[in-house]
Amino acid sequence: MSIHSDTATESDRRFDEAEADVDRGTPWRFRDPDEPNPLTIEVTEWSEGVTKLGPAEFMQGIDRDGKRWSVLVGSVVLTKKLIEGLVEEWSEERDQFVVTETLGRVEVGEVVSLKYLGDVEGAKYTYPNFRVSRKPAPLASGGAALADDIPYGPTVA
Repeated sequence: MSIHSDTATESDRRFDEAEADVDRGTPWRFRDPDEPNPLTIEVTEWSEGVTKLGPAEFMQGIDRDGKRWSVLVGSVVLTKKLIEGLVEEWSEERDQFVVTETLGRVEVGEVVSLKYLGDVEGAKYTYPNFRVSRKPAPLASGGAALADDIPYGPTVA
């Protein structure tokens, strides 16, 4: 016989909290034609995990319809744009990309849009290419920010 009633279990928030700890959202399989492209989410958290290639970071968020998503940030392109926060532009003079700004890691509350552009043949291997747009969270001023008060960062290409 259980010492807890069914009513107590149903109202115990620990069950929801425990489930939320392991539910990281639907993985974004960007190469799948049925997946959203672009995927636009409000970032809710970062987590660490392991893939077959080793340790990895995952960015979780919620889309405008309330669906939870998990994005593996494993490719060089996503690592540069989402973790390192590098903004790069092509330099004709140097014949290479140069860093023009460093935004840092995407923060919780930012809205991020990721568009898979296809695979690119690199010198050593093929890698996925993405366009990324980052919009910062509204200012935490204790009240609702007006649209004109929300600073918008640059679009990262």
